[in-house]
Amino acid sequence: MADSPEWVKMKIHPDIFEELGVRDPDEIKREAAIVKKTRQVKKELLKDPDNLDLLTELATLYMDGGSYEDAIKELKIVVGRDQKRARAYKLLGTAYGLTHCEDEAIWELNRAVAIDDNDPEIHFNLGGVYMLKDMFEKAAQEFEKVVKLDPEDTTAYANLAAAYDMLDQNPDQIKVLKKVLMFSPEDKELRAALSNAYFKHGDFDESLTAAMVVVDMDEKDAMGHCNLGSVYSAKNMVEEAILCFKKATELDPDSSIPHTNLGSLYGSLSKVESAIKEFKIAAELNSGDAYAWYNLYNCYKQVGKTKQAQEAFKKFETLSNEASGNVKSDMVVETVQTAESAVRNTDGGL
Repeated sequence: MADSPEWVKMKIHPDIFEELGVRDPDEIKREAAIVKKTRQVKKELLKDPDNLDLLTELATLYMDGGSYEDAIKELKIVVGRDQKRARAYKLLGTAYGLTHCEDEAIWELNRAVAIDDNDPEIHFNLGGVYMLKDMFEKAAQEFEKVVKLDPEDTTAYANLAAAYDMLDQNPDQIKVLKKVLMFSPEDKELRAALSNAYFKHGDFDESLTAAMVVVDMDEKDAMGHCNLGSVYSAKNMVEEAILCFKKATELDPDSSIPHTNLGSLYGSLSKVESAIKEFKIAAELNSGDAYAWYNLYNCYKQVGKTKQAQEAFKKFETLSNEASGNVKSDMVVETVQTAESAVRNTDGGL
């Protein structure tokens, strides 16, 4: 009898488990390992309750399991007994950051820096918290320290670029993105961010080159086609822009952004009725698209539809007040990394 063939084990993506409504077995194993290790450390602490290394390890396990309040409680004991433990302050600041206590996080992470200025994780998490507080200049300074200490930390480069973007330091942002792309040339989001940086800097030729690379890498990327359309529009390549926006609407029928951008293009060409059609679709898909409502107001006003214009402007005004005047830009790309995800759960081992 022939030997039975060996089964090939395939790693299933965690998203599939979520779609099926079941837990990822690897995640279950990880949680079980954390629980087992936590019990072991607690048992050791019964014999040696003053062991600060064990208390720190327990706090780390709590953080690995998402129990940040318990971690904070243990870490406060540690730093209360020994004010020279940079790792404990780092973990404490990180735990505060992950529980949205940004002021406390900044205080504790700065205490960690005062003890150990050469730990890139401390600077990274401090930069992440500064991003959460919209303190972008300080965030950039911290991420600059990270890449100096660890020149291969691509995530730090990406966050540094994001900080420069918020500071409108586009030349610096471009320089950083080009550098990080040397490490991750196939990173589509970073390519899109580079295109956006060139766009904001007014270098539409370079922006076009980067945007075309994004679409070449993933021809089904709706936002990639939308951004490419924005660049074509800026270069007055109208037919190409229209084709890109329409392609984006085909790839992602539920997105309002391509319709908003296409409406803006039609409006610039004095095709008001076509613009109204696109802005109405955008507003239907996303009633919170203030930019679409404002342009609807302008278009209705141009064609003498006073009542519709007033209704559109009222909607725009409401949305603007809710957003404190934050108006969407013409070109939208996926964020490189959210500020919240920029805070790393440090020292996690399981």
